[in-house]
Amino acid sequence: MATGMMDVDVMPARLEAWLADQGHHATVHAYELMTGGYSRVMARVTIDWYDRGHEVLVLRGDPPPELAMLATDRQAEWALLSELTELGCVPIPPVRWYVDDPVWFGTKAIFIEHIASRTLQAHLDDGFDHTVARDGFVGLLAATSAVTPQQLPNVDCPSSWTAYIDEQIGRWRTLADTYVEALPIVSYLAAWMDAHRPPPLPLRLVHGDPQAANVIVADDGVWRMVDWEFARIGDPREDLGYYNAYSGAVPPNLLAEDVDGFLAAYRDQTGFDEEAVNPATLAWFTTLSTIAVVQGMHDAIAGLARGSRSGTLVAFNSLLCTVGYHQFLGAIEQIEALLATEEAS
Repeated sequence: MATGMMDVDVMPARLEAWLADQGHHATVHAYELMTGGYSRVMARVTIDWYDRGHEVLVLRGDPPPELAMLATDRQAEWALLSELTELGCVPIPPVRWYVDDPVWFGTKAIFIEHIASRTLQAHLDDGFDHTVARDGFVGLLAATSAVTPQQLPNVDCPSSWTAYIDEQIGRWRTLADTYVEALPIVSYLAAWMDAHRPPPLPLRLVHGDPQAANVIVADDGVWRMVDWEFARIGDPREDLGYYNAYSGAVPPNLLAEDVDGFLAAYRDQTGFDEEAVNPATLAWFTTLSTIAVVQGMHDAIAGLARGSRSGTLVAFNSLLCTVGYHQFLGAIEQIEALLATEEAS
């Protein structure tokens, strides 16, 4: 039986009750679940205000625990999005309200302004020009990487670049040590990354899940980033690496089509130099950056094995782990080939 935000029959009444409790005079004209979300539940809510017509908002929350593919924190997402909305330096749909009591909707939830748009992935599937797409996407990555920890006082900031990288590599080791069965390939990846660290960059905002499906091309012509559940303060090259890893499985990969051109455009817009942003560092971060998703997938698969998780999504996405391992080993081979070339020259 549907529960929480997934219960379309009862959610309109719950929404009206919450609005009334907040002192808003309105009725809910429509409540529609939205497709395309990977790990969260999202719904399009049409509100009829008594004094100013109707408005469409997006409600974003968590699925029931037994159906969850990944666990993330709506409180942390709200803290970030509310600050980004106020700053206005990264194009996002503005957030409106946060519901911290799951009694209302079965989950903590965020109200976000609805933007009439299509995803960049949908445009690319329809033949959108790849050069235009690359430039627009790089612009969003650059805008994200320009946000400093000082601009986000409510977001946790690591004490240093070294401490942050130690923690991220440590998460790979923890996954190998605690999983329901042996993961020797994960132990190898952690050890290899630890021994081949790239030069550091200043800690900045990282989206954590940059992909064409998380970029919306609005009807007003503005491109915006959505789905910030994995966002954090970290190394900005993580977004480059994650995009490369994700798009290797879900094409087109605008970066792989012209690695030098993509990285040059990124360096031009961020001011980072070629020592820090190059094919070798890209390959290194292609592996490191995926730990949140990889760990979440393995947790879900372990839950499926133990009987605490269910749903075809968990079983289906288990296949992505092997795809990822293949990509990660390929990234290591690429770095070793580049290092061998440098040593020979």
